[in-house]
Amino acid sequence: MTRTLRSATHEASSLPYDKDASRSIVDQTHEVLSDAGQILTSEISLTAPGKASPLPGLDSEETRILRRKQQRLRLSAQSIIRLASKYGANITNSLNATFIFAQHEAGTAVCIDLRGWVITCAHCFGESDEEWHAHRRKWLLTYSGIAVQVECRVWDARRDLALGRIVCVEGVTVPGAFAFVSLPSLDSENENSYVHSPILCIGQPGADDLESDKPRKTDYALVEISEGRLRGMIAGADPQDNSEIGTLKHDAWTYWGHSGAPLLCRETGALLGLHSSWDENTAMRHGVPLVAIREFLTANLPDGPSSTGQDRTLSTDVLVKASQVIVID
Repeated sequence: MTRTLRSATHEASSLPYDKDASRSIVDQTHEVLSDAGQILTSEISLTAPGKASPLPGLDSEETRILRRKQQRLRLSAQSIIRLASKYGANITNSLNATFIFAQHEAGTAVCIDLRGWVITCAHCFGESDEEWHAHRRKWLLTYSGIAVQVECRVWDARRDLALGRIVCVEGVTVPGAFAFVSLPSLDSENENSYVHSPILCIGQPGADDLESDKPRKTDYALVEISEGRLRGMIAGADPQDNSEIGTLKHDAWTYWGHSGAPLLCRETGALLGLHSSWDENTAMRHGVPLVAIREFLTANLPDGPSSTGQDRTLSTDVLVKASQVIVID
């Protein structure tokens, strides 16, 4: 059997803008944005930024790890946004929509709806029903270091997908919307049209050097952007079953900790898959394919997934400016 190395759980030894200040941008968007802002105001709580006490749900050591990552992200924010901008506005938007897990084990997630719905791999929240229930809420960070708490609402072990909702933001204002990535339009898609596309992967490599004979740390940044291509699907595999290894193949560079990282169309920034695993025998990277993501979101995301072609004017810059499925209602 092919050996699967899980990026986010491999043992060693996934910002809001000021609504008033950005009103001119809001005025240029669809009326739905106003409704979304009202929903977020009522459903997302705030915690004061930079306070000395632990963040909700974290102990002192976990908060210390988050603060250390937060500081590193703030120092590297300008360099990573410059890199993303070289690929164009769509990839800059995708960077804004990407979150990294603040826990030591790493992991990545991406926002797929302006209301703060995020998607990642199921094993980033837990390898079992008991584990994810015990850790339903996790803190994630934007590339610039802004902290959000995400609650897992749907956990699908077979597809290796989890859907979460941002429920708390460390800040002084409730966000009006979040940057998000879209799925390719159904009108332009058939199942095989993207399986060899040039892609970018935005994700968080783990801090521990698991290729060294001695304990040591890697020198990777907390957020890395890597280029590659999709390399088709595992022959004969059910694309809805990614429980052992992702059925989508790709060759963008990843490391332990990259699980949940979005695989993005290099031209449009559309979400084509999520990195999930790799085969140590072939060195091929693997991920959850678009067809599984679309079916999962259609079944579980309120109002269904967003497709490219919808208005994303606001979402581009909002973060800079300011076999088992379990559903939790």
